[in-house]
Amino acid sequence: MTTPGGYDKERPMAKGGAITRFFSSLRLTVVLLILLAALSVLGTVIPQNASIEQYAQLYSAKTYKVLRSLGLLDMYHSWWYVDLLVLLAINLAVCSLKRLPAVWREIKRGTKGWGRLGVFLTHLSVIVILIGGMIGALWGFKGYVEIDEGETVSEIVLSSSERKIVPLGFEVRCDEFRVSFYPDGTPKEYLSLLTFLEEGKAVMERVPLRVNHPVTYKGLTFYQASYGERKSGTKVHLRIRTKGGKEEERFLGVREVLKMGNGYTLGVMKYSPHIHGLGEGALVAVLPPQGKPKAQWLLATEGKERWRVDEGMTITFLGAEKRYYTGLQVARDPGVGVVWVGFGLMIVGLGITFFPKKKR
Repeated sequence: MTTPGGYDKERPMAKGGAITRFFSSLRLTVVLLILLAALSVLGTVIPQNASIEQYAQLYSAKTYKVLRSLGLLDMYHSWWYVDLLVLLAINLAVCSLKRLPAVWREIKRGTKGWGRLGVFLTHLSVIVILIGGMIGALWGFKGYVEIDEGETVSEIVLSSSERKIVPLGFEVRCDEFRVSFYPDGTPKEYLSLLTFLEEGKAVMERVPLRVNHPVTYKGLTFYQASYGERKSGTKVHLRIRTKGGKEEERFLGVREVLKMGNGYTLGVMKYSPHIHGLGEGALVAVLPPQGKPKAQWLLATEGKERWRVDEGMTITFLGAEKRYYTGLQVARDPGVGVVWVGFGLMIVGLGITFFPKKKR
């Protein structure tokens, strides 16, 4: 007995035929696409590659262990996510190879146009893109590093819950960091000037790194991700006038003490960039040769505000010299070139498929 499709029910299904039908099934394609879409949504809801401290604020210890054991904290590098991509690539390949011979015969007979091949080229492009994504997932990584101005680093910390340290194979130095602000105090633009070194010798010097303008060196791409101030590196700028009109300017760190030649002892107790909306200020303490110590908050009002300690000393707060660090995201994706090839094939395939044909 033979079915309309030509399959004989009395003969057992060939094993190879069953496998081919499984991988060429449209239902499998739909299921895989739904699974990948659902998992992508889940990967957006659950923070990926966050720190243990961040996960501790979001989840209990038991929930964290379950999510980690299932690979949901680094989902796009998990074995089961990669397997789904492999399965989808096989599904598209088998579907295309199964239908290509019949379409090719119709093209040779002249009943179909060459535009029918655009569909198969589009399928090939999706497979190439999936292969590029899998290469990036298996052999790529993302990391983070903070570099103080004038400092050099040679390794980064991976953006994963394990926080694995990976050597770069070269050195990166932050020569200078610049930041500009809008009138309301929000950052307008920040820029890092980086120097790449090999065995202590500069190879690329003072390369500008801006937001959305990454720099690539030896297969690693550096992105400007964040910045901050090193509180321990902040120096308070003071102008000190002593008896007789003598002036000198000094830079003092917080809790740094300076002994003056006139017997006074001067120290900076605190510094704050914002004092009740009046700008930055410093709490300065003075111990005179005789008498009790004195302390006062000074504001940086362009040098107009002066603290008259006594007849022998006046102190003016001129501002602070801040020491910044630049936060860089470092990524390696060896599959990005393959992905671009896939996008190129997709454009060609869509063009062939939908390009207007001349009517006979």
